[in-house]
Amino acid sequence: MNKHETYFISDLHLDHKRILEFSPCRKGPSITDHNEWLIQNWNNTVTDQDKVYVLGDVVFSQEALELIGKLKGHKYLIRGNHDKLSTQAYLKYFNNVYGILKTHGFWLTHAPIHPNELRGKLNIHGHVHERSITLPDGSLDERYINVCVEALNGIPISLTEIMKKISSNRPK
Repeated sequence: MNKHETYFISDLHLDHKRILEFSPCRKGPSITDHNEWLIQNWNNTVTDQDKVYVLGDVVFSQEALELIGKLKGHKYLIRGNHDKLSTQAYLKYFNNVYGILKTHGFWLTHAPIHPNELRGKLNIHGHVHERSITLPDGSLDERYINVCVEALNGIPISLTEIMKKISSNRPK
């Protein structure tokens, strides 16, 4: 029996024509090429039985929402600041839509949440694109896990991989 996996990714920005100007790591000379690059990466990683949390900023038009139908897996949306369509529109392609969700011992949000709100949990988030959340000394704040397209080279990351990274960062 195959074990189903849980994946995370954020800030797909499907059909956002200017994202290619802002984010050099995104692939394609055109937004259509970019969209296809993301769809291919997703479908080469995720199976139809897997669960995928998309942590905001998914599409930039009603028409682009139809691209979500090309993506494998059971999809759940955590709304981001650019997710302006109606909840009903998203529910045609996502199993559920949330503002924030606590699951698997993590807070799932679009934007990173304030450290005081973590309450012993870690925060899987998007919004910051290629940037990371750092401590005052400039070191990486390991309570935050950035799953933006830029941080993952456009490939959804599995919960298994996140757990490996967390355990490898803990002092021995």
